[in-house]
Amino acid sequence: MKANKEQFLALVSESDDTFLDELESNFKHRDMLKESFMIGIKVLAKLEELGWSQKDLAEKMKVTPQQINKIVRGKQNLTLDTIIKLQSALHIPILASYSEHDTGQLQIGSNKQSVVKSVITPTSPLNNSGGAATTTR
Repeated sequence: MKANKEQFLALVSESDDTFLDELESNFKHRDMLKESFMIGIKVLAKLEELGWSQKDLAEKMKVTPQQINKIVRGKQNLTLDTIIKLQSALHIPILASYSEHDTGQLQIGSNKQSVVKSVITPTSPLNNSGGAATTTR
């Protein structure tokens, strides 16, 4: 009976720090993870609108279907090259997602009734006039 108890204690006392390390890493990189998730949603929505599969997108981008799967699940740390390939293949603004979070406006799919407007603040480098400007995408 002692042997079983000793074996049990040996098993539970050896801590697996992998989970805690992953949790800490996710906490430190939560903004990147959130952005990756939003990009994944945007890509999936555009694929649905076009009637494309992830494999179709992979072929157009000349990457593996596994890489596309990581992108749509928000598990891929995107390089600038990959972002440009995504934008070119899908004709959507991947890099504009930061301003979409700020304005709370995001147009996905073919909803023609929705007009997306972004307000450029006076401190924005995009506004050279010194006052607030409005642009329509």
